[in-house]
Amino acid sequence: MDLDEIWQEHKRFIVTVVAGMALYFIGGTVLDSVYGADIRDATSAVSRSKRALAQGMYDRADQRDAEEQNAALLERFAALERAVAFAPRDGFTIPTDAPDVAQNTYLSAVERVSADLEDLASRTRAVLPDGLGLDMLETRNVGAIERHLHALDLLERATAMALDAGVRRVRDVRVELDPAFRAGRGLGAVERTTVQMEVEGSPESVARWLARVETPVEGDAALGGLRRQALPVKSLEVRRASSKRSDAICNVTFLVVRLHDDETEEDA
Repeated sequence: MDLDEIWQEHKRFIVTVVAGMALYFIGGTVLDSVYGADIRDATSAVSRSKRALAQGMYDRADQRDAEEQNAALLERFAALERAVAFAPRDGFTIPTDAPDVAQNTYLSAVERVSADLEDLASRTRAVLPDGLGLDMLETRNVGAIERHLHALDLLERATAMALDAGVRRVRDVRVELDPAFRAGRGLGAVERTTVQMEVEGSPESVARWLARVETPVEGDAALGGLRRQALPVKSLEVRRASSKRSDAICNVTFLVVRLHDDETEEDA
């Protein structure tokens, strides 16, 4: 069989194959001209990434640096936590979860603090509200009693420093637990009990007081450890006294801050 016979017998097949090959090469040329550069760049990037992953992105020095930075951050966080979270003094903690014990502990602390502050006020010729202006605590919830006990601790610190600074009068004391605690909702990371009080005295005595409550003193023995921790201030307002225009009246809201690792829910 010669070529002419092969052609005559298989020309349709041969034409189809040749046309397909032509289309294949033409299509490949077109695709390479349009997308070839992108494909080569992508292939090159994949190869570089594989080599980088095989070699490792970090060495032991990088690991040591990361560990040192992490340790420094943890130390800084702990320092901030110590500075912000309220640290109650001895005598202002509840030893058990029994409501009767908690109530007795709170009442004893109120009596003790009232007597101490009244004695200090008499020596400085200052005036305090009856019973420190505290409302009767009508709850058997140990958590609520504990929070009021911590508020009493802060109130004694702030009042003692005010009297020592020379203020003439302390009044309008009010304690408010965190609204989330009262509602029994999740407290979140930061819980805030507010202690509001108003002092009256010379502008110099009020300024001394504000400086002292905001400035902790290491190993504060003179005031029984009252200044070992700064007392966070939420808000303050200063105005002239109407009865004695040389005096200033300062209304301050302090915060008793409790920090929580997780959101907790407690019933007030």
